[in-house]
Amino acid sequence: MKKIYSIKDYFTLLLLAAGVCCFGLVFPDSISDHDKLVHFSAHFGMSFLVALCFYLLCTIKFRISKQLSYIILISATLLIGVLYKYWEITTLGMFEKLSFSTVIVNTGVMRSMSQNISGLMAAILLIEGLVDRNLAASALRSGHFPSGPGGFKGIYPESRLP
Repeated sequence: MKKIYSIKDYFTLLLLAAGVCCFGLVFPDSISDHDKLVHFSAHFGMSFLVALCFYLLCTIKFRISKQLSYIILISATLLIGVLYKYWEITTLGMFEKLSFSTVIVNTGVMRSMSQNISGLMAAILLIEGLVDRNLAASALRSGHFPSGPGGFKGIYPESRLP
C-alpha cells in the first residue's frame, strides 16, 4: 500500500521529531548522567504509552474524530503527568516545609513536564507517520477497502461492495 506524503506532512513529521529531541533530550539535559536518563525514560515512555492508548481507544472503540481524539489524548496525558508529579511531591512532605516556587524548582517539575511533552510528541509522530495512515478505521472512514490477501473484500460475502 503506497502512500504519498505531501510537503506539509513531511514538515509536520520533521517538526514533531525535532520537538521530541528538543523537549526530551536537549532542554531538560536528560542524557548528562544515568539518573537523568532513567528519569527521562520513565516520563517519556509512560506519556508515549498513555497517549497512544487514548488515541487508539478514541478512534477505534469510540469512533471519535481525529481532532477531538488529539484534544483528549493531550489533555489526559498531561493531566495524568501533573497528578503523578503532585502525588510524588506530596508524599515527600515538601509543601509543608517549603514555598510552592521552591518546591517546583527543587523537584524538577518543569523537566518532568518537558519529558512528558516529548513522549506525547513521539506518540503523535507515530500516529501521524504510521498508525493513522495504516489503521483499518481510517480505511473504513475513507471508503477505500484494499483487495487481495488480508483485505476487506472477499473475506466476508456481506462486505463486498457493488
